Order: sequence, then C-alpha cells, then structure tokens
Amino acid sequence: MKANVAIVIALNALVTAASAAVVPVSPTGGAKVALLPEAQKKIMSFATCGERVAALKADSEKPHDERFYGKDRSSKWRTSLPLKLEWRTTDGESGPWKIMIGKTPDLAGATEIWLNSEAALKMSLTEKGSADEKVDGNTHVYSYAVPRANLEVGRTYYWKVWSNVACRRFPHGSTMYAKCPYCDGRCATASDVASFATEDQPPRWIKLEGGVGNVRDLGGWKTFDGRRVKQGMVFRGYGLNNGSVNGERPGPCRLTVEDASYMRDVLGIRTDLDLRTDLEAGGMTKSPLGDGVRLIQRASPAYAGLFVVGDKSGGFNKHLCPDGKKATAENFRVFCDKSNYPIYFHCAGGADRTGSLAYILMGVLGVSRHDAEVEWESTFYPKFAELDAVTDNWRSKRHFDEGLAKYGDADTPWIRRIELYLADCGVTQEEICRFRSIMLEP
Repeated sequence: MKANVAIVIALNALVTAASAAVVPVSPTGGAKVALLPEAQKKIMSFATCGERVAALKADSEKPHDERFYGKDRSSKWRTSLPLKLEWRTTDGESGPWKIMIGKTPDLAGATEIWLNSEAALKMSLTEKGSADEKVDGNTHVYSYAVPRANLEVGRTYYWKVWSNVACRRFPHGSTMYAKCPYCDGRCATASDVASFATEDQPPRWIKLEGGVGNVRDLGGWKTFDGRRVKQGMVFRGYGLNNGSVNGERPGPCRLTVEDASYMRDVLGIRTDLDLRTDLEAGGMTKSPLGDGVRLIQRASPAYAGLFVVGDKSGGFNKHLCPDGKKATAENFRVFCDKSNYPIYFHCAGGADRTGSLAYILMGVLGVSRHDAEVEWESTFYPKFAELDAVTDNWRSKRHFDEGLAKYGDADTPWIRRIELYLADCGVTQEEICRFRSIMLEP
C-alpha cells in the first residue's frame, strides 16, 4: 500500500513539476509534524503519578522562564500545536489561495481552506516573522498556520495549494473557484501534492472557537496487545451549555454557530451524553448541537462515587449520583450501540465525572494504567500537583486505586480488575466485547 502511494505521488510530481509555479516547502516528504507542546510530552513521559506530581511541584518553584510552560501556560496545556504550512511561488502568484488537506494522495474528501490575498498576509507568519518573504522579483514564500487543523495522531496527511489569481476575462476579479468558468481553469495554478505524518503521541486535542474547551479525542492510544483505540469515535470535553441557574431552564449555549456546525458536520457527533444532574441540566430536552443529535442526560458519579450503590455514597457523591454503579452501567451501554457514534460526553467542565467515565472506558479497552492516568491528568496540568497535595482531595486518583483494589488481588491485571468492576455494575461480558469491537482498530 505504501509503495502504491509513493508511485502516485511520484507520477503526480513528474506531470506537474515542469509547469508548477506554486511549490510546497514544508512539511513535505512525509516529514514528522509534532502535535503536542514539549511541556505536555515531557510531563507524560514520567513513569508514575508520584514522579509527575514531584516534577510539577519542583517546576512550580523555578523562575517562570525555566518552567515547563514558561510564561504562557495557555499555549502549553489542553491544546495542540498549529499546523504550519509553507509554500513558494515562482511566477508572481499571490492568491487568493485554496489549501487542501486530506488523508489520501488524491485528496478525496479533503478539508478545504480558502484565503484571500489580504487574509493570507495578515494571518500567516513564517518562522522569520514575515507572512510574505520576498526572495526575488517573482518568487515569494508564504506561510500559514492552520488555526483548527485538529489532526489525528500517528496519521499520514497530504496537502496542496491552489493559487487562483484574478482572471482578466472576469471583470470582478478572482472567481475563487478551482476552475474558472471563463478560461477552464487556466488562470489557476496548483502545487504538487506534498505529505507529512503526525507524531504518534496522544491525546488528540480538538480546538473550537467558542466557550467549549478541554475537548479531546479518546482515541489514538495503544493497548496492551498492540492495537489502537479508534480516533474520531468518542470525544470528551466541557458542557455544551452553562448549568441552569434555577434548575428549571437550561443555561446559555457555549457554542458558536461555527462550533456547532463543526461538531455535527466534521466530527459527525450523533450523541450528546450529558453526565450532569437534572438541576444542572435545567430540563433540557434537546442537545445544543441541534435536533439531529440525540441527547442522553443522566446524573453520573465521579471518583469514589463509581463504587457505591444506593444511599451509601454520602456527601458530595450522594447529591451528585446516589447509585454510581447503576449509572455507570447505563452510561457504558451507550457506548455498546454502534448507532450512537460518534459520541460526545461531558459534565460541566469535562474534568471529574467525565474523567472518571473516560478512565473506565480506556481501561476496559486495554489502554495501559499509565496512559489512562495521564489522559485523566491532562485536564489538570500544570495544577495537578496542587490538587493532589491535599490528602483528602476527592479529585485524587487514589479513589480509582482504592475502588478497583477490591476487584482481584495484587496479581490481577488492571484490565481484568475493570472488567470485574463493570460486571459488578451489571455489565455483561458480551457488552464489553461489543464495545471493544466498535472502538478498537483491527
């Protein structure tokens, strides 16, 4: 398959090299593209939770410029790096530009990004600080940072650029089409197809424009048997709207119109699993994503609440969800029905109730204990050390350890403990197998 892809690219290059006036510069030739900032990769590389906590505590005592995240925390946590594309023109082309990014060399179903000349100059920055680097009379180098690429991890991508200058036969300037209706596309210049590969390092963060953050794909992680959790199937994050102020009326939506369209049409979300209480939901009857998305709202547990039945939970978890095991089983069955996918699940901030369910889902899929832990912790970096410092902090992963320690013994594999826990909740082995068949790559 890889050989065939190489042949297609090579043939494409031979046909267009002589006439191409727009040339991809970077990334090309299958170059590796990093998705995560170095701070995230560094903290996740520590083997144990204790080491990660110790590293973050030590880091917090350093001068800001020497910390993992430097002065700007927002650019290092709960986000991915932008995809920077660079291309060169050889015949004075200046746009408007059409950028295509896809998963196949023929760019079938590719994402299309349109930039007019002015937008390209204002929005694009090269490493040297200029959006338009003039090399000689007719040669320019352009660079554009795709603001919402949301690329999958460990995938090969292909891209090309079209320059569609104003056609002299069209009195109103550029047609902004790949093929001008007046000269059959002869006014448009397309680059060759270039390729790059994303680093194989989850999590895959999803950037939206509005007030919904902490969004990431639950896929991309490797399992103990060398398989991978499918990407684009399950997403977790903030609530899509604010909590109700009176328990009777839903809070205002956090999504922009573009965000809602992106989640429905690009991510393909079909089910909105809302883990908040009835009071928080305020009588919601439909998802903020629209009528075409199924809403399932169920008060759900967090941490110690995962392991309680009836009114035994006490305190916060009793108010949150009086029967954690029953709610867990009902939530798990949502993921056993293929017609529900892709699924977006959330609580209010996408941290505790969402993180607890994600921890169980990842564990039963066979993701390592280390990876399930750092996926959960990713919500709290770099404050994770402070959260864990309080001995009775209910957010601590200690509740996962203590609750699951009751299932099996010291020699029982982690995945088996989670299977036994789900069985205790009422989930059948057949349901677990169905979930795995949906969520694991062959």
